[in-house]
Amino acid sequence: MEKQNKLDILEMLGNYGHYVCNVGQAMDKAGISISKMRRLTGLNHEIVKKYYEDRVVRIDKDVLSRITYVLVACGIDPKDIVEYVPPEKKMNMIINP
Repeated sequence: MEKQNKLDILEMLGNYGHYVCNVGQAMDKAGISISKMRRLTGLNHEIVKKYYEDRVVRIDKDVLSRITYVLVACGIDPKDIVEYVPPEKKMNMIINP
């Protein structure tokens, strides 16, 4: 029951954390430009640029799969491409009032 209370408080705070799209860092590490990624995946230049700059509002699984396929082929670990960042400050307030 205590866990449920923490979740209820988290809902009231309205912060569930966020995802960070590390596609740009991964592409830089792999030496792949936006133009090259566009050619390799068949995606629109602007879409690749949004993922590169982490300006994506909603992640499209097909787009992410295409980009991940190329990056994995270049030796990038899929875990390094998208990262969940929990709401640490608010979680600490809930856990340690």
